[in-house]
Amino acid sequence: MLHRSMMLINTDMQQFRVKTGAAEFDCLFSTREAPFILTLTSRGLDPKFFKFEVERGYRIKEYLGEMYGSLVEVLRIDGRSGEPFKPGAFLAQLNAVIPKRAKPEAIPSPVEIVQLRHDLEERDKPHFDHWVYWKGKENGGKDGPTLENQHKTLVVLGKDAKAHGLQHRASTYWSATPTGKDWRS
Repeated sequence: MLHRSMMLINTDMQQFRVKTGAAEFDCLFSTREAPFILTLTSRGLDPKFFKFEVERGYRIKEYLGEMYGSLVEVLRIDGRSGEPFKPGAFLAQLNAVIPKRAKPEAIPSPVEIVQLRHDLEERDKPHFDHWVYWKGKENGGKDGPTLENQHKTLVVLGKDAKAHGLQHRASTYWSATPTGKDWRS
């Protein structure tokens, strides 16, 4: 439902907060990537980052792999509760608290995206500065943007910015301080 509502307001990302059990998370739902991505960043002194791929039918695999231990820790689930952690039950509970309606005010800024997406390169540099246009290997330069740079460009600035970078063999250059610059200029 959230995705359909996002299409109505012409956005591909929403930021929201959810509480499940004793844990509270800042969340991003993004349709910029394929498959779609839902990220959870726990709130508190030692935030933990969790990234889920949202498959067709808006399903998330119950197998959590390396995230399992950290998620159990964040949720404060232990042997004393008498209840084992069940990923399927957690995901169902999470699904129940995800907003159903998209809101324009819930569209995150590039800085907010970088703060919440711990899987991006150069998280200490959330501000777009300029494009670096590569000459190509035949002229002694690089061939174009790295995969990590393409990923950050897509997640933070969107599909059009990534397409620009690929078409022009350009990397985004990022700054730690606000620049006020737009990638289109």
